[in-house]
Amino acid sequence: MTILFPGSVYTKGAGRFGLGTVEGYPINGDVSSVFGAKDMAAHSEGHNGTDIAAPEGEYIYAPCGMTITDLFSLDIVSTDPLFQQIKDWGGNSVWGVFTDAQGNEWRTMFAHLSEPAVTLNEGDYLEQGDFIGYVGSTGLSTGPHLHWVLGPGENRWLGRGNGNVEALDYCATTAGEVEPPKEDISSELLSVNDSLEAARTSSYAIISALHEARAAIDRALTLVG
Repeated sequence: MTILFPGSVYTKGAGRFGLGTVEGYPINGDVSSVFGAKDMAAHSEGHNGTDIAAPEGEYIYAPCGMTITDLFSLDIVSTDPLFQQIKDWGGNSVWGVFTDAQGNEWRTMFAHLSEPAVTLNEGDYLEQGDFIGYVGSTGLSTGPHLHWVLGPGENRWLGRGNGNVEALDYCATTAGEVEPPKEDISSELLSVNDSLEAARTSSYAIISALHEARAAIDRALTLVG
């Protein structure tokens, strides 16, 4: 699986809800609902993103470099029915587009914000770690959390069933990683020990022979003297 969000660390099975935790970007928090879940009436057709529970007002950061395509604010009256529907559901939200290393275009969005960053404008380019806004509970929400959606670039408004995926699958992970098996080197160690022992025995033999040779020379010198 391609890692799109290397600064986002997903730990599977951890957290208050047993669904994992996220550390780094976009926020630190416990995963409270995953993509495709049917854990409440609002998710009866399958959850269209990932929910990360976090305190109201917690800072949200861009999990990757992206261009901001859309900003939806409850403070602005929408005359377009689609835009109003998006706000009724997602409250204050930030939408972006980016391209991965293979040239594939992706869309992502962050919903239910208490408010987006006041300096943010459509068309802005954000680097990974740039400030997006604050965690909230606007729109169709049961409590403070971040709703994070990831889908293909052609899914303009990230509608359900149009190629959206689980964002967590594209994060770095600390679970499920298996260390490569350690090579059994015991036989090699035994062989090395045997070689060392043989060398030690040989050294003793050489030293003993030298001592005997020296003693023989001393005896010969005594006889000559």
